[in-house]
Amino acid sequence: MRLESADGALVDLRVLRRQVLEARAVELDRPDWSQTLLVVRGEVRTADGRHWVFREPCLSPWDGMRLASWLQAVAERPGGLLGEGLVFTEPALSWVLDDARDDRRLLRVHLSGPAAWTDPATGEPRGGGVPLDVGTAALTGAAGEWAAAVGDSG
Repeated sequence: MRLESADGALVDLRVLRRQVLEARAVELDRPDWSQTLLVVRGEVRTADGRHWVFREPCLSPWDGMRLASWLQAVAERPGGLLGEGLVFTEPALSWVLDDARDDRRLLRVHLSGPAAWTDPATGEPRGGGVPLDVGTAALTGAAGEWAAAVGDSG
């Protein structure tokens, strides 16, 4: 799914595969635990020219489908979603709808931890939001493409 902003910023997310994390219970009365995560390749470019790529297991399949549904809702009926965020189990990605105008939506994609931009001077990750001014048709297309990618990854 690729979302390009009117100002040149972009966020491109691709599901590479599913990864199963397992933890063995130490205590006899606790079951073993496992969680499936989507390994996502993200490419990000900000309006000021910063560019980076990350590969990170950062969404559960359920969260991946929530993102597709949220993008579709933002495109079709944003009224109740203004100012509302979409935060996931793994906090590397989150989304907020900042504004809705006619056929345009202003989103902010927050990236943190391994998904964040790394300052080349210090080597430290610098989290923050990437504003995206996108059309509703692009959001609808991205929502469908993302839902298919999440579904195909299983």
